[in-house]
Order: sequence, then structure tokens, then C-alpha cells
Amino acid sequence: MADVKKYGFVIDPRRCIDCRACLVACRAEWNTPEGQTRIWVHTDGPHGTFPNVAQTWVPAQCHHCETPWCVEACPTGATFKREDGLVLIDSEACIGCGLCVNACPYQVRFRNKETGKADKCSGCYTRVDRGEMPACVATCVGGARLFGDFNDPASTVSQAIKGQTVYRPISENVNTGPMTYYLAPPDAAQVQVTPQPREDLSAEVFWRRWAIPFVKLAVGVTFVGQAGAFILQLLRGENEYEDGAV
Repeated sequence: MADVKKYGFVIDPRRCIDCRACLVACRAEWNTPEGQTRIWVHTDGPHGTFPNVAQTWVPAQCHHCETPWCVEACPTGATFKREDGLVLIDSEACIGCGLCVNACPYQVRFRNKETGKADKCSGCYTRVDRGEMPACVATCVGGARLFGDFNDPASTVSQAIKGQTVYRPISENVNTGPMTYYLAPPDAAQVQVTPQPREDLSAEVFWRRWAIPFVKLAVGVTFVGQAGAFILQLLRGENEYEDGAV
């Protein structure tokens, strides 16, 4: 088993019965405002002709991507990725600008209407750090949601995908390395989970192209100026010392 963990989800839509226990557990765990949610259960709706009618429910949440666009978009460092792969939000550092919300190609981020800050699935990191499963996984009666360490070949998630045909929610234009594997035919798992390319907001373009370089330049100039002033002060002090000694 690897020392560094790599957490992620395995979803089996075939086991989901749309009981919504996971949504209730998540809301209770994180006190999410009414009308907002950190996780979802999507559906493709009834299809077919009676009596051959079917319907698929697809659980979804933040995919805790290996290369999360939200981290790059965040101007304050409030959104960050832990060593174990969980992508989290530091609410104290979040300014509620919404750039990370726009950057997410899965639309799983939102601005919390009570705090005004960015919000999303955190993988229940507080529970995970205690050795427990995320609330949604622990509550799933059908075993449709699984969570674990992909660096551990003996973990539940590693065993679940072993030898299986899996679908990762990526597309030709979007591949952020989502750490969610769907155990289902692609046509079922793609219900509302296929990523959509996001256009940069004008504020984000300004921040990346102008604000960040300007700040870096200003910090560099300030540092050089302070260093120069410090050196001059040292030289002036040495000269005064030598004059005094004479």
C-alpha cells in the first residue's frame, strides 16, 4: 500500500434506487442551505416502450480532479488540493468572487447563499480524517456510492474497478483527471455528468493576464528596492564606523 493516498469515488448507477438518503445525509453533515446541495442524483428519465421501460439514476458530486481547473482559477488560494487528492475550500480565504464556480466544467460548485462563499462536496474530509466514510457513502443503502484510496490495491474502490469497464467523465475538450469512476455503460453514466468547456469570465482574464503579473512585478520591485536600501544603510553604517574610529 502506498504511503501517499489518492482518494476518489466509484459510482455504480445500476445500484442507485433514487432513495435520496445520500442527499439528506450530506445536507445534515454540512448544513447546506435549503434549495442547494453538494451532491446530486441525475436521471435520464423513463425511456422505452411498455412493458420494456427503463430509467437510470446517476449519483454525482465534485470529482476531486487530479488537475482541478478551480484551483487555477482561484485568485486567493482559497481552493486548494490536498496531498491525498481531495480538493477543498478555505472559507476564510474565499472572497466569493465566483471564478472557481465558473471554471468547473462539471458545474458542481456553487455560491452558498447564506455565506456568499464558494461551496461544494469536500469528500467529507473531516470524516475521512477520522477513518470514516463520507456521509453519502455511509448512507447509501444500495452501495451505489463507494469511496477510498486508489493507491491501495486492496481498497474497496480499487477492487470495484478491477477488471471492469469503467467510464470517467472526460471529453475531447475536457480532461481534468476526475477521480470518479462509473461502473456502467457510457450511455447511462453520461447523464448530466459529461463535462462542458467553460468560457473564462472577463474578470478571470484580467486577473490572469494583468493583475497577477502586475502584483508579482510590484512585489519584485519592492523587494529589490528594500534590499538596495538595506545594503546602502549597511555601507553608510560602516563608513560612519570607520570615520569614528579615526
